[in-house]
Amino acid sequence: MRSTILAGALVTGALLATSCTTMQAHIMAHQASVGLHTLHSYRGTLTERGLLRDEPGTDVVKTIAYSRLWKVRVEVTAPDDHAGELFVFDGSTISMWWPRYYFGLRIRGVKIPSKQAIDQAILDSCYWAVENYDYSNKGSSVERGRKVRQWLGVPSEPRLFRYPYRAWLDDQFGVPLKIRIENEPDHEWYGMALGPIAFGVEVPEETFAFEFPSDAVVHEWDLDAPGVTLEEAQERTKFPLLVPSKLPAGHRIRKIVLSNNQETQMAALLMNKGAAWLSLSELPNMGPILVPEIGIPVPIGGEEGVLNFALGFTIVSWSVENTALTLIGNLPYPELLQIAASVKPVPRGEEE
Repeated sequence: MRSTILAGALVTGALLATSCTTMQAHIMAHQASVGLHTLHSYRGTLTERGLLRDEPGTDVVKTIAYSRLWKVRVEVTAPDDHAGELFVFDGSTISMWWPRYYFGLRIRGVKIPSKQAIDQAILDSCYWAVENYDYSNKGSSVERGRKVRQWLGVPSEPRLFRYPYRAWLDDQFGVPLKIRIENEPDHEWYGMALGPIAFGVEVPEETFAFEFPSDAVVHEWDLDAPGVTLEEAQERTKFPLLVPSKLPAGHRIRKIVLSNNQETQMAALLMNKGAAWLSLSELPNMGPILVPEIGIPVPIGGEEGVLNFALGFTIVSWSVENTALTLIGNLPYPELLQIAASVKPVPRGEEE
């Protein structure tokens, strides 16, 4: 009888814990969804720390503009050496530009998912968050004239890249106005502050228009182009093609497109799950030009890469011998880094 009672208590406890996790994820997702779909636009300044290898405490300042839904422009203004570096998403095309090297990447044909798919992606991210972190409410305060709610997230168990963090969320829209991640006690691994910021301001369409200089080196993919198999992609590229050996549940290689540059074919792997964006662009390794100087230094397998955030998107850049890779996604950044670390060469003759 004691064994039966104990077993029943354990099952009941497990069910209550599962129910609590589910409820917490749904509450978080509802608040995030309402904030996202209510927020029409904003302009502001973004200050980040931890992005410069030799001077991690130095501020990297960016201007930021957002327009519903998903249109984003983030441009570096300081330090001077990196001024003009740019990430733009106009609703259908992602463009990244490094003027110091006169080099750019562009991905056309991005489709905006439905509200239902977006809400599901938000819920999935919230499930991941409550399964990996324990949260506590640290009260309300005022930041940049806005009422914010401060939350502390502590990893529920030690795992790679899961660090304690504090987030100051705008009380109206849920936008993080400040974030501090510590990889060691009192040591900032990454810091972000958004402001001054103006919500609901007009952001003209031309804000998200961008054309590369005519003589720039630009690698471009059109996601509406016909797809190819892994075998075809490897045959037509002149560098080792790498594919993730571990992907989150529901993600798989759904399409592979080759670049528009006919002289040197390059590949982009699409691995979306609904509104959970995941793409891996691959091209020949041309040295430091393809691993941005701005970004949080992170180990990826036996290599060193950089991690950047661009308003909901996470960008991981690194090289493996003769292949340079750029992984873009809106999944939690530890998942992106795990995916990056799992890439392996495609054996000749192997198809998806």
